[in-house]
Amino acid sequence: MTKYYVQSGSFRRVIEADTDRNAAISAVQLAVEQVLPPNEIDSSQVADSKSKVPTEAHQYAVLSGKLVVSESGFDSEKVVELSTKDVVSAWNQVVNTLDRLEKMLDSAV
Repeated sequence: MTKYYVQSGSFRRVIEADTDRNAAISAVQLAVEQVLPPNEIDSSQVADSKSKVPTEAHQYAVLSGKLVVSESGFDSEKVVELSTKDVVSAWNQVVNTLDRLEKMLDSAV
């Protein structure tokens, strides 16, 4: 896998992926995970952990209208720019496909 430097708004991360598009989709997933915890987290644990986390830890990275992806580094001249709206749509398709697969597997058991 290749390391991609993905930035958008206040979001800046190095993400390993097969393609620049997959790196952008992973960036959307990471941004969403900031505000929507994974299903495995027990709600009572979330409440307990929130009370112990200082306010400054709740600073969320926010995406802008485009995702900038590069193999060369942040603020590189050689970049691929992708519409955040298009990448969110692709991410949504991935999530929906995984949901359908999970339901298929559950019904097969």
